[in-house]
Amino acid sequence: MRTFKGKLGIAFTIWAIITLVFHIYTAYFGSYEPRVQRSIHLLLLLPLAFIVFPFRRKGKKSDKPAVFDWLLAILSMLPSLYLLLNAANLNKRIEFVNPVTMTQVILGTLVVILVIEACRRAVSFAFAIVIAFLICYIFVAPHLPGMFHSRVISFDRVIELFYLKGDEGIYGFLTGISSNTLFIFIAFAAIMLRTGVGKYLMDISIFLTGRYRGGPAKIAVLSSGLYGSISGSSVSDVYSTGSFSIPLMKKIGYSSTKAGAIEAVASAGGPLMPPIMGAGAFVMAEMTSTNYTNIIKAAILSAIIYYIGVLSTVHFEAISMNLSRSPKEWNVGFKNILKRIPYAIPFVAILYFLFTGYSPAKSAVYALVSCILVWLVMSRRQLNFKNIIDGVNYAVSGAVVIASALAGAGIIVAVLNQTGVALSLGNIILNYSFGNLGIALFLIMIVTLVLGAGIPTTPAYVITATVAAGALSYFDVPILIAHLFVFYFAILADITPPVGVTAFSAANVAESPPMKTALMTPRFALAGFIVPFVFVMKPELLFYQDTSFGMTVLTFISTGLAVIALAAVVVGTLFRKMSVTMRLAIFIAAIISLSNIAIISISGVILLLALICLEYLQYKGKSANNYANKSHVTESR
Repeated sequence: MRTFKGKLGIAFTIWAIITLVFHIYTAYFGSYEPRVQRSIHLLLLLPLAFIVFPFRRKGKKSDKPAVFDWLLAILSMLPSLYLLLNAANLNKRIEFVNPVTMTQVILGTLVVILVIEACRRAVSFAFAIVIAFLICYIFVAPHLPGMFHSRVISFDRVIELFYLKGDEGIYGFLTGISSNTLFIFIAFAAIMLRTGVGKYLMDISIFLTGRYRGGPAKIAVLSSGLYGSISGSSVSDVYSTGSFSIPLMKKIGYSSTKAGAIEAVASAGGPLMPPIMGAGAFVMAEMTSTNYTNIIKAAILSAIIYYIGVLSTVHFEAISMNLSRSPKEWNVGFKNILKRIPYAIPFVAILYFLFTGYSPAKSAVYALVSCILVWLVMSRRQLNFKNIIDGVNYAVSGAVVIASALAGAGIIVAVLNQTGVALSLGNIILNYSFGNLGIALFLIMIVTLVLGAGIPTTPAYVITATVAAGALSYFDVPILIAHLFVFYFAILADITPPVGVTAFSAANVAESPPMKTALMTPRFALAGFIVPFVFVMKPELLFYQDTSFGMTVLTFISTGLAVIALAAVVVGTLFRKMSVTMRLAIFIAAIISLSNIAIISISGVILLLALICLEYLQYKGKSANNYANKSHVTESR
């Protein structure tokens, strides 16, 4: 990504401020009609994909865009300008009935090519290839046999699908989410974290966990969860918190590979943690027709269990490695935390406005205003407006990535729906699951992890959810639960081999081998692979519909305890190194406690607690014997 200075930097900042003002205005006063709103959104952001992101990701880079970049940027404005100027007439046309003009075909073809190139630059090469492949498929499908066969669609109608169709394609509902909601949340997170809140969240993490054994690793887990709940981006989370926590982990004895893996897993959980949860959660709200606050409520307990699992694994690793506590000079005092408590106001504000009936976009506007007010009060005479400007520039650069990704995903969804291949792939999953829900879930997990290899979380989620939702409806799995299941594994794909983007980013910070780091992440992310299966079988974990509070509490306790126990089994340490027999017994008890039959689950919890108590008593007994033997030796001397 380029950084601009001088006149170009000033021009970019002005463009970024104009973009921010437009989105704040429409978030607060209401959006324009969809075609106009989305056209202006891409008119402002798509050209920046060619200005901010260079043609080549590797090799020598220049902070000055080439003539070719400027040409693409100008060309990318033309399709949006056409839609904007002709919106009234286009809204009257009957889709797939009225003819497509030559001008529309040319501009539509142009925007498809430019969106693919924008995705290649700003998102990933693999994602651009997937888009190009599916565009080719729509023309080849009529000549394919079996379930991949589709009717013939002429070139002009394909362009109409991608360019002119109201709620599909490049200017479809996904771009609508980006323009109506996502941009303002990205701006809120970027500015919030650059006005003192990011440092405050880190200090809270140090205060709560820094004094304990393996403190830096626990700091990484907690700070990444707090930071990621606002930023919604696992990669930016890695660079923001990992640059502090990874060197500390290495300093107290963690290998660079293990430090990178811990940070990657901790950061990957950020998009799972309310209130913001990243782009995927807003897309989920639209695709499932669910109020965003209901998604927050559904996600909170499973996200907490995810971090319980990560913290448990980190803790048991610290015991097995016999790591000492963090030095006192690293700790942050309670008074330091208390005097800066106003920095928590924006965090509280976003929750307050979301849960008191305001739209997500307007809630973000109010929270953004509160963030700036807190910054003005806390900074007093040391106001540094550069932080705000940097936040705006960073927000717009991040929005370019999201806008490009969702425009590209719009093409993919249009192809899947138009050709019927989404239904065909869903049928394949059903056929190979043999009518078994567990097998179907496993196959969907594999598909999501494979699709997520090199493809960003949100497009991977959108593609798989389009396929999986239909397949899981056969098993009467509610649509929100099906989407949350896919969402989890779309996020975990970012830390698993062969192309775990978040894991590779953490490896870069930790200076460790990327593949080795990615291969270690499942050890710490075990909870992430368990929890989605649990909440499909036990929807009460998601506060789903009319589930009783008692069952929700039981499910939370049994799942949380099972995750802690399985972390101990994986590491081989609880209070000390466990015997093979004890590890096996705890493993069996943990699996029993995950049962969706209440009485069996309770039995598993009781058995698990009994085994943990037994292991603790044996540990204490051995410690007492060792102490007695040392005392006896001392007296003999």
